[in-house]
Amino acid sequence: MVLRVISAFVSLPIALGFIWLGPPLFSLFAAILAAIGAWELTRMAKNIGKHPPVLVTITWAVALVAIGHVLAEDLSIPDTTRALVAIVAFSYVTWQVRYAQNRIAISDLQITLGISIYIGGMLAFAPLLRGLDQGREWVLLTALATFTTDTLALYVGHTLGRTPLALSISPGKTWEGAIAGLIGAVIVCMVITPILGLPLGFLQQVFLGLLLGVVGQIGDLLESRIKRATDVKDSGTLIPGHGGVLDRLDSIVPNLVLVYYFAIGVVI
Repeated sequence: MVLRVISAFVSLPIALGFIWLGPPLFSLFAAILAAIGAWELTRMAKNIGKHPPVLVTITWAVALVAIGHVLAEDLSIPDTTRALVAIVAFSYVTWQVRYAQNRIAISDLQITLGISIYIGGMLAFAPLLRGLDQGREWVLLTALATFTTDTLALYVGHTLGRTPLALSISPGKTWEGAIAGLIGAVIVCMVITPILGLPLGFLQQVFLGLLLGVVGQIGDLLESRIKRATDVKDSGTLIPGHGGVLDRLDSIVPNLVLVYYFAIGVVI
């Protein structure tokens, strides 16, 4: 637990620094995370006899983040998008040629697409959210609320938790921890939103906090389900006390999508 907390307090400022700097460094940071997450998921898939090509999966995931950056920055969209599509197509053709003498299982292609969309597709909303008016503030709110939810859910679940939340998926998660995480997200939204100057009223702050707490923990459970299905404890070993990059992204990636559309609704 101590190592986990120390690691979180080291990695959080790094993430906040990239959020503050903005594009293109923030988009590059998101692309790197997508690449590592795709690599971790590809390794996990091999535990159940699947063999999605790691380079293709990483390429597709990074390309999706790049598309998010292009859309957010309103760059030369037609030319850039055609280039990204060409990269994706070339990587697929290369895969087919490389394994021309082997039968490529449809399931491997499905998993490749699934991994790319799961990690790259959702992380594409990182540059999209950062590119909005007050995008830095929206991303900061998302990160802080998600971090608080995860921390409180873990701490309260370990110390006071008695009632299993989803025993067949993650025996360590409890309703007590989930409720604490939910309350934490609401409090962060109520406290941080006025400081960041985001245009949210009281009820909107509470509603967004509830959504962040619920969706973030659903993302956590989804990743736990994937790990259980592939028979691994952690997605990787890159982050001491936490496991892999995916173990840290599982809650925040769906929240990026949530807050992007929430922010658009508020602005409109």
